[in-house]
Amino acid sequence: MGKKKKLTSDDLRQLFLEFFREKGHPILPGSPLAPHDDPTLLFNTAGMVQFKPYYVARGPIPYRRAATVQPCLRASDLESVGVTSRHHTFFEMLGNFSFGDYFKEEAILWAWEFSVDRLGLDPERIWVSVFEDDDEAAEIWEKKVGLDPGRIVRLGAKDNFWGPAGGSGPCGPCSELYLDTGEKNGCGSAGCAVGCDCDRYLEYWNLVFPQYDQAVGGERSPLANRGIDTGMGLERLSQIVQAVPTNYDTDLFVPIIETVRRFVSGVDTTAGEGLAACRVIADHMRALVFAVHEGVMPGNDGRGYVLRRIARRALLRANRLGIAEPMLHVVADAVIDRMKSAYPGLEETRERVTGTIRAEEESFRHTLDQGLDHLREVLDRCERESTKTVSGADLFRLYDTYGFPLELTVELAEAKGFVVDSDGFEAAMAEQRKRSRWSVETDSPAEEDLDGVRSEFVGYETEECVTDVVALLHEGKRVDALAAGDEGIVVVGRSPFYGESGGQVGDTGALYSEGGELLFDVKDTGRSSGDLPLLKGKARGALRVGETVRAAVDRGRRGDIRRNHTATHLAHRALREVLGDHVHQAGSLVAPDRLRFDFVHHARMAAEELRRVERIVNGNILDDLPLETRITTFEEARKTGAMALFGEKYGENVRMVSVGDVSRELCGGTHVSRTGEIGPFLIVSESAVGSGIRRIEAITGRDALKRIESDRSFLAEAAERLRVAPADVVDRIDALQGKIERLERELAKARKSVAGDVANELLDGAELVDDIRVIAALLEEDPATLKGLIDKLRAGGGAVVAVLGTRSAGGKAFLVAGVSDNLVGRGIRAGDLAGDVAAKIGGRGGGKPTFAQAGGKEPEKLAEALASVPDLVRQIVSGG
Repeated sequence: MGKKKKLTSDDLRQLFLEFFREKGHPILPGSPLAPHDDPTLLFNTAGMVQFKPYYVARGPIPYRRAATVQPCLRASDLESVGVTSRHHTFFEMLGNFSFGDYFKEEAILWAWEFSVDRLGLDPERIWVSVFEDDDEAAEIWEKKVGLDPGRIVRLGAKDNFWGPAGGSGPCGPCSELYLDTGEKNGCGSAGCAVGCDCDRYLEYWNLVFPQYDQAVGGERSPLANRGIDTGMGLERLSQIVQAVPTNYDTDLFVPIIETVRRFVSGVDTTAGEGLAACRVIADHMRALVFAVHEGVMPGNDGRGYVLRRIARRALLRANRLGIAEPMLHVVADAVIDRMKSAYPGLEETRERVTGTIRAEEESFRHTLDQGLDHLREVLDRCERESTKTVSGADLFRLYDTYGFPLELTVELAEAKGFVVDSDGFEAAMAEQRKRSRWSVETDSPAEEDLDGVRSEFVGYETEECVTDVVALLHEGKRVDALAAGDEGIVVVGRSPFYGESGGQVGDTGALYSEGGELLFDVKDTGRSSGDLPLLKGKARGALRVGETVRAAVDRGRRGDIRRNHTATHLAHRALREVLGDHVHQAGSLVAPDRLRFDFVHHARMAAEELRRVERIVNGNILDDLPLETRITTFEEARKTGAMALFGEKYGENVRMVSVGDVSRELCGGTHVSRTGEIGPFLIVSESAVGSGIRRIEAITGRDALKRIESDRSFLAEAAERLRVAPADVVDRIDALQGKIERLERELAKARKSVAGDVANELLDGAELVDDIRVIAALLEEDPATLKGLIDKLRAGGGAVVAVLGTRSAGGKAFLVAGVSDNLVGRGIRAGDLAGDVAAKIGGRGGGKPTFAQAGGKEPEKLAEALASVPDLVRQIVSGG
């Protein structure tokens, strides 16, 4: 009889899903790792997240049971990743679910059946835990399964009460399955048992019994649909079934870790810190690949900050392994190769994912280089001042100005025998937070100043209404009246003025008396934290609380804003159509004169891509699509596919704006009634605003017409100056460029001839060191010319060493060094010479044995540094 095949992780996914398909479970896809329709979550951390509404629904739901494989990302245990055998940032959760269908008995019996009959686990090695008060679950394990009561352990809420995810929602007791791996893997203590932190009892399946609905305040009520929510980590299950020591020894990780090891030399990666570093890189790259695949980009806040932190931790571990070249993108390729059979979409986004990761790595390597230079300066100063403490101010400057990670500063400083002032660093951080809050706090009235004030926004229906003044503020204080000339804030009972939010700027306009007298110029409209529209401006006449006024929005300006806001929605949809579904809003500005839209994308948009976006938006405008706004629940809006902005806080009820069948977004802004009102849409710029974040700016309506008229005038003037018809301008420019290129080639040829003369002069003036002609000269030439001279000097024959320097336009020093091929074997290397000379001008450099270049911050020392070259060569030749 043949040897039983060892199950792979791919086998285990399919085995699990097939088992529960047989038990009547629809097999559903996992929800996105980064839920774009649920801004309350950074990342998905559990399989049940997408099903939260089903447990509390009072009406019909599409499924009563389901099974999924859910990708998850968790960054709460980063310091444990790679150190323990079981902590990960990215993991896959196998889960089966019931929503008001089956309950504890079926969940427990099926978990046992799958463990013993399908996985082939030894039933005598399986232990279980139950919540301390859950007699029902304990009885099922003992009476229905037949498990020895001695292997049923009762634990408290810390271990056996789950949820809720996100602070509110379904929760309940749970029962966990463990496999006893034997005393050899235990901690040896007398109290070692289920629940111990050692690796003897491996928890591999958690059966949660959601039966309560927890409110934000902590109150619990019975769930409308009590049910089942189980989670079994694929990584842990693979370790158990494949009988390997840790999760990192499974087929999920081995090929990725081996890819990391290809870049390492001289460091033991089979144990200790070397092994841990390899594991961290492999783990973190799995998280990065899946998150970037879904359109999340490394950044400075929210999800982007989590990714950036994960990426930098991986790169720091690569540094500790002595890896100096970019390599994370290669490891990302290995992750995609390993996971694409289960997630075919990874292959489609491979280029974007690896490109994003490489760009992030190269950017951080530059940050590290800058930070290391400044850290060296700090440590040198501490030495001169005879102190062994790096101040909190210096720590903060490295962190805040140069982006240098605090943990790396601490590590490098302590390695040199210094201690760091962590308390001083925290104080500096607190001061920065205080400064960043100050402007916000002083621009708005204190909350207590507006207690009891109410204002209804009516600006969706009208741009003008009669209302009463309900509050006035002057110099940050509540007052009963404003005198003519006073600057202040007005709150009216019914306000047509839109307060700045969601990227849309605030309205402007005026308040008039009942007789038509101008009382108040509204220069801007903001919002209080209680969502009151705050009319900011200057009183033109006496204005009192309780006075009846006519509030009028600047109609023309509001119209321009409406056009740009609806166009923003259309642009968002068009960008996703042209670039892919990874595109998501990362910020916006809707102003009367332009719209600005920031979005997640890894590369500069090509001109044709920008034209396609314009064509799609203008097509939607010509179709004169109707807009519909509807107030609905957040969950209902999600079901329709409406897009929500990550980081935005939504209440139970939301406003959904639909543009025909083209776009559907949650939005509180003002919009046109039909897209035909927008007029022309023109993209005027595309740029980068951060790693993985692009920006387009566009204009519509009157501003677009002005731009079209201006562009036509410019084209007509260009045609007149070039003496051709407008249609022939491009051809004429091409002809002129060809002529310029020909003249530049002739100029380069002349320069090359001159360079040959200069090279000959340098050779004639060379200093002899033994049989070597040594040339060291300070020249008034550009760097490209110096490199050409080095090539000529090396090609001149004989034994030549040349180091040439110049002062660059930026006020820095630039060096190139060249060594004849026949001198490398005698120990003379261009990279060494460039480094030695650069050190004398406050810089560093390096390169190949025959050619190298360097830079420095002290060009005034160039002549002196170059004068040292013959002695440097002499020392090498003499073996000194």
